[in-house]
Amino acid sequence: MNYKIFTSTGIGPSRTETVHGTADNLADAVALTHTLFDIVDFEIDALNPRCADFYTRCNLVGSIEPFA
Repeated sequence: MNYKIFTSTGIGPSRTETVHGTADNLADAVALTHTLFDIVDFEIDALNPRCADFYTRCNLVGSIEPFA
């Protein structure tokens, strides 16, 4: 399964996504995220352990999600 690391802005139809990287598995995606960003808070989603969210020192909110 492939994973994308992205940040997004806006909500609804005006929402835009910026993909910062991809990885072959969740562990590699987490490692890449910590390399790309200065992380303040990071959590694996309790309801969907295949996803994660993070917050950076430069006030970006991002996610890691699987994609096809």
